[in-house]
Amino acid sequence: MTPQTTDPKTISEQLCQFARTNFVVEGATFDEHSPLAQAGIDSFALVELLLYCERVLGVRVPDSHLTGNNLTSMATLASCIAELARNNHSSP
Repeated sequence: MTPQTTDPKTISEQLCQFARTNFVVEGATFDEHSPLAQAGIDSFALVELLLYCERVLGVRVPDSHLTGNNLTSMATLASCIAELARNNHSSP
């Protein structure tokens, strides 16, 4: 596992790379501000993304943080994860 980071930009880049590799249709335009739904990230992909956060970033995103505001884009999700990391919401 890589050391936990609290930089939203770094987290966003990692999340985008994971999404491009696993969910986004090849050739589709996708960046940290793209709406998750337009990128093809459905509820199943979101679960995979959250498991990635726990496994690789070392941060567990509690259900209480799975809000529309936090799940708008990778940038908003990354900001949420960075805040959780700063508040020490590490995975067990």
